[in-house]
Amino acid sequence: MKKTCILSLLLLLFLGACGEKASEGDSVVLATIGDETITQSDFDAELEKVPPFQRRDMETPEGRAKFLERMVEMEALYLAAKDAGMEGDEDVVAEHDYAVRQIMMKHYYKKHIEAAAKPGDEDIADYYESHAEEFVLKAKVHARMILSKSEDRSREIAKKLSGGADFLLLASEENEDPALSAESGDLGWFTRDGYVRSVGVKQEFTDLVFAQEIGSISDPIEIENIGWAIVLLEEREDARQQDLEEVRSEIIRRLEPKAREKMYRDSLDALKEKYNAEIFPSGKLQVGDPEELFLLAQDTKDPRKRIDYYRQLLEQFGDSEQADRAQFMIGFVFSEELQDTLQAKSAFEAYLEKYPESDLAKDAKYMLDALSGVALPLEP
Repeated sequence: MKKTCILSLLLLLFLGACGEKASEGDSVVLATIGDETITQSDFDAELEKVPPFQRRDMETPEGRAKFLERMVEMEALYLAAKDAGMEGDEDVVAEHDYAVRQIMMKHYYKKHIEAAAKPGDEDIADYYESHAEEFVLKAKVHARMILSKSEDRSREIAKKLSGGADFLLLASEENEDPALSAESGDLGWFTRDGYVRSVGVKQEFTDLVFAQEIGSISDPIEIENIGWAIVLLEEREDARQQDLEEVRSEIIRRLEPKAREKMYRDSLDALKEKYNAEIFPSGKLQVGDPEELFLLAQDTKDPRKRIDYYRQLLEQFGDSEQADRAQFMIGFVFSEELQDTLQAKSAFEAYLEKYPESDLAKDAKYMLDALSGVALPLEP
């Protein structure tokens, strides 16, 4: 009963039944506990910290009331901890110091490394020149379609069109595809090898549509497993090369991860030098051979630490039999675990340059093609 009353009271607060105001410039007071006040602004700020998929539960009046009750409970625990002298507790102080270190490092990285890691104009231009084929817009057309299940019905509609019937009207009234009927047969824009609404990827169909003249209406076209279509070609745009300014933001997006990684590594090297960092022999990783280091990398769960071990193997045992496997795994981890396409492509390109005759060269080429969007099935 008590909990129900509390929820009811809190719900009334949200509905505005309590009009008490906080100090000037603040928002409506939702609750108080001890000397503390929880305002609407406090509530909204706390709610923003909740992940979106969980926030849905707080969208109802009851859900929001429960969330406020939870805030009150957490404040009660905090006040009790203060009264118990927990601020000076050894464990609290240790965790506090650790959290402050992590927060400071995170914000230093964001403000002094990530914010400064922007690709320069020369890097952007070089990338554009070397990847020009990726910035070609394919030819595309805009068309409408009247779909029939049978050839006879499609030819009846074709006769009506030949007699002067309005295509858009028939596309709405005669279409046997409900979705197309609702939009007067509109297929939208599509490329020769792309997906077509209500049709799928069928290049034998798109080849016929691309062969039409603008404004022309096709004869009935058979679409395997779908039916018969009459197509009105409305617009066409030829293939063209996008200029640098059109794709600049996309190139920056692609280059930023690599720029951040380089800035991060360069910054760490500079900071270690600035603060006279030195790792003594007793503190260095002791590995007797490349196979041991490779196995250590394989057993490491953290993907970035694993990459560090592979790179260490390449530095210390660059002529070993494990070196090419380490280079391949760097690309693989970037691609499959970190989803960093640019770093992965760079690693596989380095692999093919260093080890073109390796037994993994075919796999590296496949991975590189896949990352570039042109991969073919692996040969047996």
